[in-house]
Amino acid sequence: MDVAPYVKNDRTYVPVRYLAYSLGVAEDAVTWDNEARKVVISKGNDNINLIIGSPIMYVNKTAVTMDVTPEITNNRTFLPARWVAEALGAQVEWDDTAKQAIIKM
Repeated sequence: MDVAPYVKNDRTYVPVRYLAYSLGVAEDAVTWDNEARKVVISKGNDNINLIIGSPIMYVNKTAVTMDVTPEITNNRTFLPARWVAEALGAQVEWDDTAKQAIIKM
């Protein structure tokens, strides 16, 4: 990754693009629409739309209300890992002792 994850309000924020890549999304299947300030992630039959500043994530055109909003830091879109990972079918756990998120496909 060319930017580092960070913790904000007890949540681990990661660059959405690199999280998607690590979950098997092809590089050309993560796109940015600068005019709409929207990230689109496609994997198989799944499509995820994230809009900067909006708590609504669309997963296959179904609105999912998140408790956070995507934000731009260092020219990258960041979001807590759980939202995108679970939308792509992963299981997310938090190891409080090690202070790390564990993502399993």
